[in-house]
Amino acid sequence: MDMWLGIGFAVLSCAAYTAAAVAQRRLAVRVTAPLTGLRQVVDLLRHPLWWVSLVFNGGRAGFQVAAVGFAPLTVIQPLGVLVLVFGVPWSARLGGRRVSRAEWRGAAFTVVALGTLLSVSVTSGPGGVLDRPDSVLVGVGTTVLLAVTAWIAGRVPSTAWRSYLLSGAAGVAFGVSSATVKTSVSVLAATGSAGLTHPATLATPVIAILGLFLAQAAYQGVDLGAPLGITTLTNPVAASVIGVAFMGESYAGGWAGGAVALASALLAAHGIRLLTVAPDTGSPGPADGGSRTSRRADEEDLGSGVG
Repeated sequence: MDMWLGIGFAVLSCAAYTAAAVAQRRLAVRVTAPLTGLRQVVDLLRHPLWWVSLVFNGGRAGFQVAAVGFAPLTVIQPLGVLVLVFGVPWSARLGGRRVSRAEWRGAAFTVVALGTLLSVSVTSGPGGVLDRPDSVLVGVGTTVLLAVTAWIAGRVPSTAWRSYLLSGAAGVAFGVSSATVKTSVSVLAATGSAGLTHPATLATPVIAILGLFLAQAAYQGVDLGAPLGITTLTNPVAASVIGVAFMGESYAGGWAGGAVALASALLAAHGIRLLTVAPDTGSPGPADGGSRTSRRADEEDLGSGVG
């Protein structure tokens, strides 16, 4: 029974995350300017859809915590691919169009690849928490990595590659924040209010907020599928790396698992590339300057809200 409760909460978490992603994608249609200055960020914060996405992201985090409380992480992680199953048709429906064949193939390849990758990329061991020095290292290192990636992305001429970099960085932020949240919860339970000054507690909101802004920037000028797929891929990978490097876990896949993981990553990359193909044109999507029809449909449907 506990296992099924965990699976149920995991599905709800995926649905909430998909709703947040759809809200952010629709917000990217309304606030089209790249998020490179204070004015653009202020315009973003003044829009109701930004706060809608925050509510859904908060729900996602809460459901995820509940899910891992009832079921092991090795069961919960592969269910993350459901965000693509939910997200691609949902975004297309709100855009007033049908999902293209290329998008269906891309989503199928990506879902299979990510499910396989997550199933072999499991860790074993006691699974501790970050100590203070490691929390400082992880918090500062991740913040610097995200800032540098955002700086590089802002200077990449291709909209597609800018989205790839930003969505990958957002996935890293979400993966690392899951480790800092786990540490914060443990420290607060053990020390009470004194845990508020722990480096992991201080780093969590910084990394999480950076992740939200990076994810929002990744949706500027592209459809939902590719950035959502990249974020779904990098999130658990980043969490696994932190777990192995700093939290006493060990990779349990072996050499065979590593080979499967590499093949799955390549298949996922192919699927993500298909998700950038413009509907009905067979040419590169809005990430490369195409898909005007899709963007126009989004603009015409703005008044209907997220749902």
